[in-house]
Amino acid sequence: MPTGLERWLAFLHPVLALAALGLLAWAASLGLRSRERGGASLRPRHARLAPWALWGTIGNFALGVLSTWLWRGDLELAAGAHFWIGAAICLVLTAVALLSRRIATSPAARRAHPALGMLALLLAALQVFFGLSLVAL
Repeated sequence: MPTGLERWLAFLHPVLALAALGLLAWAASLGLRSRERGGASLRPRHARLAPWALWGTIGNFALGVLSTWLWRGDLELAAGAHFWIGAAICLVLTAVALLSRRIATSPAARRAHPALGMLALLLAALQVFFGLSLVAL
């Protein structure tokens, strides 16, 4: 268990994870509301915010790995469900981002994009519970 400054630094990942989850939820909300009647004006906001949510999530995943390696010697690196769910979230969000480039021309991409986005958000919410037991209290 880390002590001193390392203990505080170990809290950086969970705090930023909550921020990333909030950003993902906001981007998802904009995307879903843009599909409603009269919601087309939200699509540009969704398109601007979603890359920030993607890179915030990927960056926080990397920070979690770095945090475990540098400050959490009591934890095994990449050993638990928290790591693997985080990796899955990054992969699903990357697929969502790639699909977004084909939405204008592909009905399949238009159907898969929101479904995979919701899957990523669900996994991110689940991720919180797997991470709670790892927080250095």
